[in-house]
Amino acid sequence: MTSLHWFQFLISFALQAAIVTILACQIERRCKNATTKTRLWTSYYLCIIGLLATGALLPHLYWANPWQYLSDRNLIRVVHVENAAVVLLLCVWLLGIAWLAIRWAYGSRQLALFIRNCRHATPNELAVIQAATPTSLRRPDGHAVEFRILPDSIAPFCYQLHRPLVLLPRTVVIGNADDLRQILQHELTHLQTQHPVQVFIQRLVQTLLWFMPTIWTAGRLARLAREFVCDEAAVDGGESAARYLRMLLRYARCENTQDAAVLNAVRSPHELNVRAQRLASGDTAGDGRIMRFAPMLMLFLTLLVAQLWLPTHPLASAKSWCSPWPRWTAAVLHAFEIPVRDFDQFDSRLQLHDLEKGSNAASG
Repeated sequence: MTSLHWFQFLISFALQAAIVTILACQIERRCKNATTKTRLWTSYYLCIIGLLATGALLPHLYWANPWQYLSDRNLIRVVHVENAAVVLLLCVWLLGIAWLAIRWAYGSRQLALFIRNCRHATPNELAVIQAATPTSLRRPDGHAVEFRILPDSIAPFCYQLHRPLVLLPRTVVIGNADDLRQILQHELTHLQTQHPVQVFIQRLVQTLLWFMPTIWTAGRLARLAREFVCDEAAVDGGESAARYLRMLLRYARCENTQDAAVLNAVRSPHELNVRAQRLASGDTAGDGRIMRFAPMLMLFLTLLVAQLWLPTHPLASAKSWCSPWPRWTAAVLHAFEIPVRDFDQFDSRLQLHDLEKGSNAASG
């Protein structure tokens, strides 16, 4: 792609992603069921990646060409401005991605070191844990779960990279058996429903679209939706819900120690408070028949938004209804002897050369 194509891609993709994010947040507000919410957010993040892929690999429609009415001199100025702007935008965007990727890698390294320093559960502790573990969740996704012991000031959490891990405070392991059962139900449900994979996709999208405030709002809502699903799996109403609620509030009031700061991205006190409020209100109703199709609605709306491309390319051919295929996609298709158009009816560089020559002749 030329620099003018890159400028159009960056501006249009940012607009498309912003619209899709706003639509996802609006749909999520109308969903009551936690499982529907998580499916919606999974669909949303896959749609964002799909927008990026289709924008970079496929042609798009030309809806208008407002530049054809500009004089040659003004058109050349627009080209030079966009060429300079795309260099600046690409540098800022890539620097932001690099910075967040470094932070992500550093945080993952710190978390891995923290987990390594947590001791394995002793045979006696492991026997207690196994006795409280629901049979259907003992091998989530067909893999054995490793259990480690946390400092008492940190809430339980799970982790999955090469193998599934559940980390529990010792006071929980040696405490009330019902409390332990509820916590294990919560954490193992995370692993059973592939939530760690969803977290990875979420962080990938947040890294790519770091400059959009709405992407971080969507991330918080998606994280809460995953927690809501596991909270509902851990309680069965009545006294069980009240006991689980007390546990959440206890960890929400814990001081933010150095170890807890490392895990702040995993589970923050604010989110624990939100989850506790939801359990206390009993707002776990199901959705109507229409909202059950929220993920499909998200996909349909994304397909519509994907057609929205801003007409920023000043040298786009006014005689064509769509852009040429990107060079890398066209090269692959040509290798399989599939003919596609990978050029405008007027080559941008030759057209720009003709414009500059004509402008110089007119000024002379």
